[in-house]
Amino acid sequence: MRIFRAAAIVLILAAGACTTASYQRNAVTVGPGATSGGDRKSGSALFDSNCSTCHGPEGSGGGIGPSLRGESRRLNYDTLVSWIEDPEPPMPQLFPHPLSDAQVRDVAAYVSTL
Repeated sequence: MRIFRAAAIVLILAAGACTTASYQRNAVTVGPGATSGGDRKSGSALFDSNCSTCHGPEGSGGGIGPSLRGESRRLNYDTLVSWIEDPEPPMPQLFPHPLSDAQVRDVAAYVSTL
């Protein structure tokens, strides 16, 4: 009987964790008023000058970096900001130089629209 109770508790906790993770993955904030105020128009220009060499025009891929189309289905706005601030290699570290905190938020707002 103890085993069944322990298994039930584990299942309940696992179900709660899955629900939270699914919600976070789909909780994308895009457009005016996006979390922390990213400006996607400014982000588009920044993307063109700093990211398109690797990720292709409009994030379509074609360079060394992958396509970023549909990335907002995988990562919410805050996670995109974190990824840009602290990327995994081979993506270069562009924060805090040449991109400022506000510019990182702008790029994340733009990537959220791809």
